[in-house]
Amino acid sequence: MPPLIIIPGLGKSALQVNVERDSGAHTSFTFLVPAMTPTRLLPSAATSALNYAIRTGLNPQDADSVPEWLSLMIGDDGRATNMPEVTVQPVSIGTDFAAECPLYVPMANLLQERGWSIDDTMQCLPYDYRYPPGENAFAPHFLKLVTRAVNSAGGTKAVIACHSQGCLMAYHALRALDQTWVSTHVRVLFGFAGQFSGCSDCLRWAFQRGWSWDPDDALASPVDPTWAGELALDLQPSVYGDAVLYRNGDHEYRARDARELLDDAGALSMERATDHYSLAGQDWFRDGDVERRPLPVPGRFVYGTDLPTTIGYTFADVATRPESCAQPQCAGFMAQLKPAVIESNGDGGDSAWMNEVPAHWTNDPSCDMRSLPGVTHNDVITNVDAVNLLVAVAAGSSPEEVPCVSG
Repeated sequence: MPPLIIIPGLGKSALQVNVERDSGAHTSFTFLVPAMTPTRLLPSAATSALNYAIRTGLNPQDADSVPEWLSLMIGDDGRATNMPEVTVQPVSIGTDFAAECPLYVPMANLLQERGWSIDDTMQCLPYDYRYPPGENAFAPHFLKLVTRAVNSAGGTKAVIACHSQGCLMAYHALRALDQTWVSTHVRVLFGFAGQFSGCSDCLRWAFQRGWSWDPDDALASPVDPTWAGELALDLQPSVYGDAVLYRNGDHEYRARDARELLDDAGALSMERATDHYSLAGQDWFRDGDVERRPLPVPGRFVYGTDLPTTIGYTFADVATRPESCAQPQCAGFMAQLKPAVIESNGDGGDSAWMNEVPAHWTNDPSCDMRSLPGVTHNDVITNVDAVNLLVAVAAGSSPEEVPCVSG
């Protein structure tokens, strides 16, 4: 079997957080997003994400400081940076699968039964998901880990298996790195429910209160409103068309109105970040979205359909941001904790819009893409049919042949 590199989704990497205190004291601990990490998958038998952070070095008295440490500063130019004296990086790269990407251990166990060996011929590549593609260390880490894996396999090209936001990270690396290197080191990109665009469902995170240590807090967002990784990518009309994504009373917001929505909701920092990081302004993204150029390696993509999926949200005629307001708390959007959901039958909402973006640039969508009815976004990574397709694509009958996933 060829070497296999798994790229996790949003919030599903373990991050090492280091803080240099004003007092001269140093704090270091491992962070896992509480809403993303079921207790049964936490490393070292931890009882919660907070318990795991404390076990790895966080002083319990500092627990309330972690959201501030992990939030990003958005400058006047829209660029996101860490808080002063705070550094954040993956806990490690491709050396300890269970510690780096605990949510993918069940997937890794299935693949180990098919011939791969965890931390040997199969590694995980975590990354700082707070940042959008090109703004973290993912691409150089990708180059280093893939090179190492291919060399260890005697030159056999690597298979890249990505999930959700990890697919956008991998897609960026495959376009931004030297194309000769890519074609000589990578056999295929295999996407599980890939997030290849902005996310209308995610946009609301920019103007609601941030994550909580309580994973069952239904009113907390999965991420912090400053994390630019998913929130600042804009919503491309090429993906979302003219669908109504948000309503405030009778006022409607479509993909082209994303910045207006952020302005009305008081999320001005994220509006600046959206202006800076918009995918539509990135050449590597436009190569596929506008120029429709294929990647230098084959791509295969599987995703679920026929499921209820969110399009956006309806607010009950709340007050928009007054001119003097510079924070979401000043507008009525944040006060309405449970806006009505605009929902689709599964083939006309965010899930399909994001998953089907590769049809813009793959060589042959009829070969490269496969829908799996009833398979949810998170269940797809352990779905038997999806895993079987990855195995078939990875094995092939020859190094040059990459089987289709259509069927």
